[in-house]
Amino acid sequence: MREETEIHLCEPAPFLYFEDGQIAVTDGSSVWLVIVTCEAMKATASPPEKTLRRLVRYAEFYRDLAAASIRQGEDVDGKVWLRESDVIAAQASRCAPGQTTHTLNRV
Repeated sequence: MREETEIHLCEPAPFLYFEDGQIAVTDGSSVWLVIVTCEAMKATASPPEKTLRRLVRYAEFYRDLAAASIRQGEDVDGKVWLRESDVIAAQASRCAPGQTTHTLNRV
């Protein structure tokens, strides 16, 4: 497991590449490419869509998920994959009792 360092968004700006979104993050010394699958973007909020606008709007959310993966050593060759299951698990852990992920997404 890596030590706790703050992870920031960096250049290049978020972009779509074929079906997936991609963002870059850094801790100041290393840079990782975060690949957000089409399914992960669609699961992020309602209505389900895969757009550059959604990727940019939720870039900090994806950065936080990537940072957790990096700290757990789940990055491979400078890449971190975020899948639908990662987004769903993160949303479920953020829900207060009695609050649904659908309600959370509208915030």
